[in-house]
Amino acid sequence: MSSDHRRNLTPDPHVSVILAVYNREGSVGRAIRSVLAQTYVPFEIIVIDDGSTDGTCGVVEGFGAPVKLITQAHAGVYAARNLGLRHARGEFVAFIDSDDAWLPDKLAAQVPLMRRPEVGVVFGDTVHVSAPHENAPRTGLTSFGVAPPRRGRVADRFARCNFVPTCAVLVRRRCLEETGGFSEASEVSADYLAWFRIALRHELDYVDRVVAEYTVHAEGISFALGRSLAARIALFSAELAQTADPATRAVLRRLLFNLSLHLALAALRGRARDVSNPLRLAWRTASGASGLAAAPWSVAFAAEQLRVRTRRLFS
Repeated sequence: MSSDHRRNLTPDPHVSVILAVYNREGSVGRAIRSVLAQTYVPFEIIVIDDGSTDGTCGVVEGFGAPVKLITQAHAGVYAARNLGLRHARGEFVAFIDSDDAWLPDKLAAQVPLMRRPEVGVVFGDTVHVSAPHENAPRTGLTSFGVAPPRRGRVADRFARCNFVPTCAVLVRRRCLEETGGFSEASEVSADYLAWFRIALRHELDYVDRVVAEYTVHAEGISFALGRSLAARIALFSAELAQTADPATRAVLRRLLFNLSLHLALAALRGRARDVSNPLRLAWRTASGASGLAAAPWSVAFAAEQLRVRTRRLFS
């Protein structure tokens, strides 16, 4: 029997889909339908209800056997995802939020890129929409337009931004488990830390096109920019404090410096009112992270922001 024929007989890898939800009875059905519509059929769909008090559970139960519902007392999205991860049996895991939706070939496009064992995470682009329902208006932005993707051993690139949209991720389950899953120290932004930790050990790859719709609206947990940036600073400061490797520490210091400048800009634009003394936090973080590198890092940050804004104007 030829090697090509044996390869064709190899079973498709199992994919577990985890959806964490809290009080989203109006949008969770759209998210689940987009998973059920996949051309690559998931092995299991696990919905973790994070203590909803509306009709969310009833909507999920209406889908019947294809969807496994697990409930927990309200503990936050990352506790819910970690619970789903403990129940997942697939070789690969994908995440979708209750206000987002996948394109039908999302998994089919990503699974082949996982054939190389060096790859720990595969992601794709998302188009930004303004409401969590079918045919919602598009904002004109995509995730890759905001944060250009990188592939290979690219942990150092996370110092500039988080270029991995979680709703467009497919991750090797053992890679997420070996790095401790999602930090539950914050209600927002722990995705960034999770993908960074995996990138320190494994390659990343991506599908260079839109595979999902990402909803940007005031009710989303990451909508508040100041709160999100402050959470990232807290998470990565804790990571730096427990990291001994000099190369990793250098990346973390640069990352924290850039986050501090983003927070300062957000404060000056009036988008950090949900943070106590944001400019003070930004200054303290920048001073502690940069040392003598403050000047060249500031110039590099300004140049990167100029490139990003120019790219958005002409995209």
